[in-house]
Amino acid sequence: MAKTALTRDAELLALYTGLPYQKALGIAGNTRRREPLIPRPSPQQELLERGLLRRIAWPSNDPVRPWGIVYVHPQRDQLTVRFEGDTMAGELAMALPPRSDEHGEIHGIPGARFSPPTDQGITMTLLGTPAKVQITGIRPDAWKAALKAEEEEARQCDWVSCYRKSPTYWSDEERIYVQGRGALLRARSEQTANTAWMVSGLLRRVGLWRTVGVPLSTTSWLNPAGRGEQWIIDHIHEPQDTPGEHDRFARMLAASDWGMPLRLQDRWCTCHQDHAEQQCVLTMTSTDGRAGELQLRFPRRSDQNYWSQHILDGYQAKTRVPVPVRPWMLNALAR
Repeated sequence: MAKTALTRDAELLALYTGLPYQKALGIAGNTRRREPLIPRPSPQQELLERGLLRRIAWPSNDPVRPWGIVYVHPQRDQLTVRFEGDTMAGELAMALPPRSDEHGEIHGIPGARFSPPTDQGITMTLLGTPAKVQITGIRPDAWKAALKAEEEEARQCDWVSCYRKSPTYWSDEERIYVQGRGALLRARSEQTANTAWMVSGLLRRVGLWRTVGVPLSTTSWLNPAGRGEQWIIDHIHEPQDTPGEHDRFARMLAASDWGMPLRLQDRWCTCHQDHAEQQCVLTMTSTDGRAGELQLRFPRRSDQNYWSQHILDGYQAKTRVPVPVRPWMLNALAR
């Protein structure tokens, strides 16, 4: 039986975002046909989403899925992020709320504020903007306990909790930090804003990482790069049965309508060579002159016994993360 446009859109939306199919089908059915199902948000929303991914870019708790994200629901004026569960509470409580240390450095997302937790989740906003990220998948009591533990540790270090000190306004520490003390910090702030489009776009397509092998570890870091930032993402994985998943990932990430305005700038690959540690490195840049560079690193590790017995407690759960990419999906994206 031929697929309808609605079911095709729902399956592609689920592929890109990680959404369960029935939820994706409902979203696709309620969206006007000419509106993108993964819309590009406002600059302020992009900045908040960039802050989220930046702060969880190197998770310390070894989540099952990349960055501990089950799925995202991207909308023009907000993003809903479903995390794996209470195991992510401590990671987020440590990474997201802004705190100022004794040197005036801000740890967390400057200007981020949080609603009281409910069964529907936690709303993270950016002061002075309509930007909003809805965090779900964590029980209220787990979030409260994790936040309390982090606040106690901050007090012992003589750090200032910006969101507690000034819940509805930017604290002095945040304002000074964001405005910058000299050319270096101002340039860094501009680089952050100039590249937020790329990071937000990646977060809104986080489901694509499930198409590249068993995710053993996904980490990220950044470097200055001209007017913007270079984001390096290291996705260590077990290879799939079918070769070429790295190039396929790049094609899907840059696909018209569903992907981002990216083009492949450089490619270095040893995946088909007889190496103990195979790796593919893809460098992508904007198609329309926007700032930012994306370097995707895909190291392959094939020794399952080593990973499952000595490093990854959740190895079996990780083996259930990958999803197949059907031939019709690639054909539809190419069209």
